[in-house]
Amino acid sequence: MEKKIPKLTVQLLAAIAMTLALVMIVENYFSIRISDTLQVQFTFIPNTILGAIAGPVWAAVFAAISDPVFVLFSGQTVLFTWILIEAVSAFIYGWFFYRKPLDTKNKADWLYVAGIVVLIQVVISFIMTPIALHFHFGTPWIALYSSRFIKAIFEIPLRIVVTMLVLPSLQKIPELARLMGIK
Repeated sequence: MEKKIPKLTVQLLAAIAMTLALVMIVENYFSIRISDTLQVQFTFIPNTILGAIAGPVWAAVFAAISDPVFVLFSGQTVLFTWILIEAVSAFIYGWFFYRKPLDTKNKADWLYVAGIVVLIQVVISFIMTPIALHFHFGTPWIALYSSRFIKAIFEIPLRIVVTMLVLPSLQKIPELARLMGIK
């Protein structure tokens, strides 16, 4: 596990802060609300970067700390379950993408990313989020899952392609590669 916890340096803290700022911008300005219980968010991009540079533990810690701050800026109410969901998501991204070099030409890397995207969809979109929505708002299970299955058909391939375009490109930048534990 120690290989998965990078030392907190000033450079790493600055990169984490920039990534969290990007999460806030993407969440507030690039989210598409389909219904009260379903929205399409592109926060997976900065969350993936956060996990890749901070590792699972720090990504989860900073996601858990930042989520209430973001919610307060948006004027919504803070719910512990959303903090937990963000932390678990960041942990998964960090566990699988920290110290993991990716190459767009390598089919095994595409399968690796596909597996992680499916894992995150199952854990976050099909287990944790519906449970939270059902118990907090009383939303019927059928309404939660029927829309999520349709959304997943489009979202999974999009997340795979975007992740494989973004992470390998960022890994070519020497400073970011060092932060990601690759060089």
